Amino acid sequence: MPFSYQSSILRIYLPIIIFFIVITGIISYQLSSSHLEENTYENIGESLVQSRIYMDTHLSDIFEQLVTLTNHSDMLSILAKQPSQVEPDDYVRINSHLNRIYSFYSPIIDSILVNLHNGSFVLAKSEGSIKQKEFPYNEYWQRLGGNQHDFYWRTLHNDTIFSNPWDQNKVISFYKMTGKENSDKNSIILFHLRQDFFRKILDHPVMGENGYLMLVNPEGMISFKDVREEYRPNDEVISHLQDLEQEQGKFEFWKPHGKKMIVIYDTLRINKWKVAAVFPEEQVFQNSNNFKFTILFVVSVLIIIALFLANILARHATKPITLLVENLKTVPKTLSKTELEQMLQQKAPSEINMLYHGFADLSGQVNQLLEQIQYEQETKRQLELAIMQAQINPHFLYNTLYSIKGLCDMGLNEDASAMVTALSHFFRIGISRGKEIITIREEIEHIENYLFIQEMRYGDDFSYEVEVDPEIITCQIIKLTLQPIIENAIYHGVKQKRGRGLLQVRGYREENQIRFIIQDNGNGISPERLASIRQDFANRQNGTGTVIGFGMRSVHERIQLHYGTEYGLQIESESEQGTTVTIVIPIT
Repeated sequence: MPFSYQSSILRIYLPIIIFFIVITGIISYQLSSSHLEENTYENIGESLVQSRIYMDTHLSDIFEQLVTLTNHSDMLSILAKQPSQVEPDDYVRINSHLNRIYSFYSPIIDSILVNLHNGSFVLAKSEGSIKQKEFPYNEYWQRLGGNQHDFYWRTLHNDTIFSNPWDQNKVISFYKMTGKENSDKNSIILFHLRQDFFRKILDHPVMGENGYLMLVNPEGMISFKDVREEYRPNDEVISHLQDLEQEQGKFEFWKPHGKKMIVIYDTLRINKWKVAAVFPEEQVFQNSNNFKFTILFVVSVLIIIALFLANILARHATKPITLLVENLKTVPKTLSKTELEQMLQQKAPSEINMLYHGFADLSGQVNQLLEQIQYEQETKRQLELAIMQAQINPHFLYNTLYSIKGLCDMGLNEDASAMVTALSHFFRIGISRGKEIITIREEIEHIENYLFIQEMRYGDDFSYEVEVDPEIITCQIIKLTLQPIIENAIYHGVKQKRGRGLLQVRGYREENQIRFIIQDNGNGISPERLASIRQDFANRQNGTGTVIGFGMRSVHERIQLHYGTEYGLQIESESEQGTTVTIVIPIT
């Protein structure tokens, strides 16, 4: 029999175990592959952002030097003078500024040219000399578009201004011009940047063999890595990058008879040029293939090992379970828990004893909870029944009917009719077709009927105010929660006060709770009696306490039985100052 049971367990559960192991391996493989591909994209993206930040930082520093030089008082003073008024000291001061800028930024700045008053004032900093005497202002005005308030950034081009020791020197330049096109008051401040600075950034090793970084500007693109034509972007891709309004993003493109390429781009903040990382899609998979195959191999080995171990562990695990089943079959139902534990301890392995004892403890806790729930439900029913019996108080009913008879005798039939209607509504809501939970709207209607009856009985002895936030009017409450407290406030509060009594009822929401404040201006409660009442509330669980009345006790206990011990009644009072009872319930 044990062997048959063990075989059936293996036959049923072993295929399930194998299935879940295989599924887990496939999912792990897919997740790992996706993660590796995402890491490749993230690495390239991070390199792109770092390159963009590095260029932005250095170009912004140099651009700031151009702006500072343009707006410097020495420069503005020369521009304001006539060419014949320029003095040698002016050359000295401007030359000092150029020396400072060129010496500090020489790794990036190739040359600086200051050409003012159509060439009447010329200063330059360069490793070479100026090629031409007359500066081509019209050419530079055309690029600028005639707007002398703008700065212009020019893409990589041959340096036609300065002659250097090496041929075909290429630079990236930006400049600021003043004056007007085709006039004799043209001035320009021109910075040439070394192409080596951009080459070191754009020729990034993380891009792989066929990936590269490039700068895209309104005039075209700049790229220093030599890759095959099938990997290079065409004019359509360059135009698309030039027209993009988003500062960051990613897109793909195919070249005819070429490769599928991925483009991740960012934007320089200083001049809105696009920095783009371009790489073939196959590079992403190529970088992760080795990891994929390794993971696939490891998962396959783990599946084989898991199958082997599952077979051994399944055989080992079924033996104590079979023994437990056989022992339980031989146990009579009349045995006590102690006798059953002794029997299992004698015959069953220790692991099964632990399992049984855990089950026995859980069963005990469940039985205890069921008994507690049964006790609380019975207590709630008894309290509700007692409150409903108190509602049909013979004295209250007799006094109310007697008051109605008095109104009829005096010919006040309308008042008598209103009082009868209020009394019928009062009992109707109190019964509520046996429902324990009603809406706050119904509860408020219940106490308003009660207060109306009491006000008709006692005349001008007291008045009342009921103010409830409309936000909570549709929430739920245990029925007969407010009326016992109001009754207590009337008979032990306002009726004991000389003069006109006032009873106020307010209801509102506070975070996830609803609070009702029932306040009277009666004689209040002495500190000693108030302490006894609070202690009486605290002794609910052990059944002691006789200070507070049955109505308030039942309301407090019903709220705590239904919602928990953090809810219930709170009493504040001072002698000759009145009493305030706060009822706290959750929002339901």
